[in-house]
Amino acid sequence: MLTKEEVRGVRAKIPQGGDRLALILEALGDPGRLRIFRLLMERHDLCVSDVSSVLGGTVSAASQQLRVLERVGLVRRDRMGQMICYELRDDDPCVRSIASFVGNYYEH
Repeated sequence: MLTKEEVRGVRAKIPQGGDRLALILEALGDPGRLRIFRLLMERHDLCVSDVSSVLGGTVSAASQQLRVLERVGLVRRDRMGQMICYELRDDDPCVRSIASFVGNYYEH
């Protein structure tokens, strides 16, 4: 059993700020959102209607899933007239790391 001093020492070594990572992993824990993330890794810029067509769902469902990915900071959206398109936030080191991990996982 740890002493109070050991507990303080261990607690001090636990990095803070892991909340975003937890939210990202939770978002990607949904198979549909993970498929969308993988799709955006390959195509880089897709409109909501394209995502729904490729994955065989409704535009509404694709839009909802993309909003979740946007909310956790994995994707950014761009309005093009009536269409809303999404792309990975590849300027974010965290997103690049996750994309690399996901890409390596599915290669093996």
